[in-house]
Amino acid sequence: MDAKGQITGRINRHADQLGGAVIRIFADFRRAYRLTTDILAVGLRMQWVSKPAVSNVVFRQIYFTGVQGVPWVVLVALGVGALSVYNIVDLAKSIQDMSMIGQLISTLLVQEIAPLIVTILLLSRSGVAVVTELGTMHVRGEDLTLGSMGINKTEYLLWPRLMAFTLCGLILTFIFVFVSIWLGGLMVSLGYEINFIDFLIEVRRGTTMEEIVMLLGKATLYPMLSAVMLLNMGCKVGREPNLIPVYATQGVLGSLMLVVMSDALIALIVELA
Repeated sequence: MDAKGQITGRINRHADQLGGAVIRIFADFRRAYRLTTDILAVGLRMQWVSKPAVSNVVFRQIYFTGVQGVPWVVLVALGVGALSVYNIVDLAKSIQDMSMIGQLISTLLVQEIAPLIVTILLLSRSGVAVVTELGTMHVRGEDLTLGSMGINKTEYLLWPRLMAFTLCGLILTFIFVFVSIWLGGLMVSLGYEINFIDFLIEVRRGTTMEEIVMLLGKATLYPMLSAVMLLNMGCKVGREPNLIPVYATQGVLGSLMLVVMSDALIALIVELA
């Protein structure tokens, strides 16, 4: 085969690989979309409320994801959040413009740092557990057993985890913001940087309703996207136990990438609006 034929062959192979990757990505997005719509359709019908078996799973997931995660969120807020507030106040004082305190805290801490940090904490604590638990159920055939008993697998296995991630992510984000602002304010007041009441006034003055709505949106969207990615990977395990750690890793890393891309997309939309 001449050089031209070899080059043509390599181009065709690369084109086939690229086309296969695009097809797989499209199939994954389609699968995730169908999974999300099925879970939301089951959950929003609210029939699970009257089913003790499902509601008990919901409460257990909320306890594991949210209640047990509170100490970690508070601990990180003590370090990252309060330190961010202290540095923001120190910067505002150094340029002699204390009106920047509220704006910087709202823009950096409330809208950006808090949703991202809480989502990362959720993934660190519960991400691998979600994929591993679902994957193990599929390997053991427990999903087939539930189906043979007339139990809706989406309602029993998937909806509680999606709801727990989304609801707890929202609540934990507000806890993170509250602890960061209050403890950070106490730190700067003890350091005589600014009076604590004056600090709270500046924070209130720099926070708008649009920014609170943005916080609500991100604090809900990021955990929900992460949960969808994790559930999708858990359902893909099938009957191969060796695939559980592979999909668990892909689920956590894919969730992080999805959240970062979503944050960049939101920032671009806000900039263009």
